[in-house]
Amino acid sequence: MLKKSIVVRAVMSAVLFVSAVACAQAGAAPATHGTGDDDVIVENRLSLGNGYVQSVYSRGAHGAPRTIGITVDEAAMKSLPTTPTHDGNTCFDTDGNGSIDPATECKGGHERVLWFPKLEGLPFQWMMFNWQPMGHGPTHVFDKPHFDLHFFIQDYSARNAIRTGPCGALLVNCDDHKKAILPVPDPFSPPGFGMPGDAGRMGNHLADLNAPPVNGGPFTQAFVYGTYNAHISFWETVFNKEWLAPTKPKRDCIDLRQAPQVEQSGYYPRKSCVSYRQGPRDYLMTLEDFVYRSAPAGTPAPQWGATKGTGTAQPEDGHSHSAH
Repeated sequence: MLKKSIVVRAVMSAVLFVSAVACAQAGAAPATHGTGDDDVIVENRLSLGNGYVQSVYSRGAHGAPRTIGITVDEAAMKSLPTTPTHDGNTCFDTDGNGSIDPATECKGGHERVLWFPKLEGLPFQWMMFNWQPMGHGPTHVFDKPHFDLHFFIQDYSARNAIRTGPCGALLVNCDDHKKAILPVPDPFSPPGFGMPGDAGRMGNHLADLNAPPVNGGPFTQAFVYGTYNAHISFWETVFNKEWLAPTKPKRDCIDLRQAPQVEQSGYYPRKSCVSYRQGPRDYLMTLEDFVYRSAPAGTPAPQWGATKGTGTAQPEDGHSHSAH
C-alpha cells in the first residue's frame, strides 16, 4: 500500500511539473481579472484590529490595471478599533491651551497607508484606508461607521504638506484651506459634485449630489472626488460598515461618474465594487473596469510640489497623517 502511494505521488508531481513547464514556455501571466473574484495579487498588508487590511491588484497581459483595491478580513471586521475613535494623526490645538484633547481636537479615524505597484498607465500612486468608527459629517450623509478608501493621484509628500489648523470642515490650516476649496476648472471638473468639505492633510471632498447617500437614499457605498489647488487629487470610495458586515454582499457595484476630461493620461476605473469572498473570508473592495483616457493635447500634468522638508519616502509603519 505504501509503495502504491509513493508511485501515485510521483506521477502527480510529474504531471504538475510538466504543466508548470508548459505554462512557462507559453509565457503564461499570473491569473488576474477585473470582476471582483478571487484571483487578485496581494501587494502589502497591515494590521487592523485582530486581523488585517491589505492592498490588492490585478493586471492585463500588457501590464495595464484591471483592478486595484483592498481586502479587510473577517477577523479585522469583528475587532475594529473603536476607542479611541481617532488614532491621533490629524490633530490641532484649536483652543490654544497648549494641549490636544483627542476627543474634540482630533479627526480622521484610524488610518493605514497602502501601496500599489507601478502598473502601466495607472495614475493612482498610493492609497489611504480610513476606518471611521463614529462616521463624520455631513449629518445624515456619512455619519455612520464606515470605511474611506482614498486612491491618490497626488504624490505622498505633497499630500503630507497639507497642514492641520483651525479652518475648513476638519482641522485645516487656513492658507491650505484656501487652496483646498479652489474650484477645479472645466473640463476637468466632474459635473454634479459638491459638499461635503475639506480636511487637514487631505484636501477638499466633492460627493455626487445626485446619488445616495447625499440625495437621501440608503448609504451602502458611495463615490467622492478629492481636490486640492484646483486639481483632482484623489478618488475615494466609501463603504458603510453597518451594511457591509451583516449583508456580506456577493457582489455590489456602482458606476463612477466621470469628469469630461482628465489632466493626466492613463487608465481610470468606471466601477466601484465590493464582494464578500467565502474562501479567504474577507471583504474585497475594488476599483474596476479601467479604460484608457487621454488628456487634451498640451495639458500639463499637475505639479503638486511639497513644502520644503517633507519627505518622499514611503512610511514604514503604514500610518499616514490625513483625514476624512
